[in-house]
Amino acid sequence: MKKSIKYISITFIIVVIAALIIVPKLILNKEGDSTSRTQGSNPQGQEILSEGIILKAQILDNEIKTIGTIRANEEVELRSEVPKKIKGIYFKEGTFVSRGKTLFKLDSDDLVAKLRKQELEEQLAIVKLEREKQLLEKGLTPQEDFDVAENNVDKIRADMTSTRIDIQKTYIKAPFSGIIGLRNVSVGSFVNSSVPLATIQDVSKVKIDFSIPEKYISLFKIGQRVVFAVEGIPGEFDAEVYAYEPKVENDTRTLVIRAIASNPSRKLMPGNFANVTLKLSENKEAIMVPTQSIVPKLKGQSLYVFKNGTALLVDVEIGTRTESTVQLTSGVNAGDTILVTNILRLKQGAKVKLQKVE
Repeated sequence: MKKSIKYISITFIIVVIAALIIVPKLILNKEGDSTSRTQGSNPQGQEILSEGIILKAQILDNEIKTIGTIRANEEVELRSEVPKKIKGIYFKEGTFVSRGKTLFKLDSDDLVAKLRKQELEEQLAIVKLEREKQLLEKGLTPQEDFDVAENNVDKIRADMTSTRIDIQKTYIKAPFSGIIGLRNVSVGSFVNSSVPLATIQDVSKVKIDFSIPEKYISLFKIGQRVVFAVEGIPGEFDAEVYAYEPKVENDTRTLVIRAIASNPSRKLMPGNFANVTLKLSENKEAIMVPTQSIVPKLKGQSLYVFKNGTALLVDVEIGTRTESTVQLTSGVNAGDTILVTNILRLKQGAKVKLQKVE
């Protein structure tokens, strides 16, 4: 009897302990399920409020904005072809010089003396050639001696031509009209081909180099209009595409394009950075949507289309972007209604109630 009572008591205690452990868990699980259903995306049949936009074709000025660098139309670093001392400098730094103007004069005294010596040698060689010719006509000298005398005259004359060319190299002239910069040498300086004397630049026109992504290669063409602005210089400037690099840069996957612009006032300077806008072809049937309506995916983009009271997730391809809109190139058509608010609460097939449609 005592054993039976003891057994019942132990069993009762075990049941009570189990109840104390299990019942709270059951209550918590039930509350969790209830909370989960309440906080979930939506109970079955509950509509999500959203706003929509009816897509329609519109005109899109297709353009690319990028950064460019301004370069001189022509630029040359002046150097001496011969190792000589500078004898004269005939320009003022930072001024306009005309094509052909002598800018530097190098010492040529030794070359002039060399040429004078060659001229005397030529006279003597000519006299000897005439004597050999007379003897040859009388049969008093062999043809070989006459040929040697004749070749000697030709050799001296070739040497004279070479010397005259060297003398011309001592006159360093402007290869084109432009602005000459700061000189790096003075009268008396010894210079050679490794010493830069000064730089001359033609800035009556300027070139603008800029790059565009390779996906736009088929959209640009020679002759297209470019608009650019330079910080610190008011207004915008027009340029025209006239050349491009015939390859895509491996590192950036971009194509380098060059445009040219007039610069009559010389406000634009080589080295300036330019904010460039390349005008591409005008698209009169563009479909544009707000940026916030796009749903990014691992591969590509999507958006929600409103159809028969539900949200349908549709894959789309995008084109040109603006500050607040994105062009859609596939996936939707004019007349479709897309959802633009409460995007995070939407899912495929969710019921939607439109609050506003534009």
